[in-house]
Amino acid sequence: MLNIQIRGFLSKIEIQSISESEKNFLLNFIGDSKMTLSEILLDKNKFNLNNSEKLTLPVVTNDAEIIITSFTENDYYSDGYSFFREKVDKMTDKASILDNIAVENYGLIKEKIYYGCSFESNVKEVNYQNFDKHNFDIETVTIPFLKKTFIHNIFLRNQKIHDELKSKNQFIKNKAVLYENIYKGNQKNYKNLDELDFNIITYSENSTD
Repeated sequence: MLNIQIRGFLSKIEIQSISESEKNFLLNFIGDSKMTLSEILLDKNKFNLNNSEKLTLPVVTNDAEIIITSFTENDYYSDGYSFFREKVDKMTDKASILDNIAVENYGLIKEKIYYGCSFESNVKEVNYQNFDKHNFDIETVTIPFLKKTFIHNIFLRNQKIHDELKSKNQFIKNKAVLYENIYKGNQKNYKNLDELDFNIITYSENSTD
């Protein structure tokens, strides 16, 4: 059995289209309350992202690292044999723009950033003796304005492996972006757009969990 871990940053992202009246409400609230956008979005009583697209994605950085350890089947108590260690950015494909989210007039992006074990999965019937890094693929994506590359899918022998969502990371900070789509009234997908198709109206971040 292989235990596959990625050490680095993890982003929990919410993306939601909003109306012009909601955009104006937020801007007026920021002006009247002297709160930042990220502070407002922390309080669901002030503004609730109730129809948002939610994503949890490991972040590709220069120091993000993949560590693969081989265990005897179901033997979680031994130290195992960590036989493979590599920088994630040396194993990724060319990032595409995330293409499954509709973009309307205005939108909000809320991002919570963590650090630690950003991905972990146990793969049975494979060990260090029959592992081949050329059968290991990392598919990456970008999201406009966040200026990061994210891990979207991981495959071993053409089979997708799934994150077991273990809580082994520490909260770092919140980010929030209010943006305008210059193609107002048109529902286009991110794969047909780039950052030049958007205007950032306001951006903020804070370290309150």
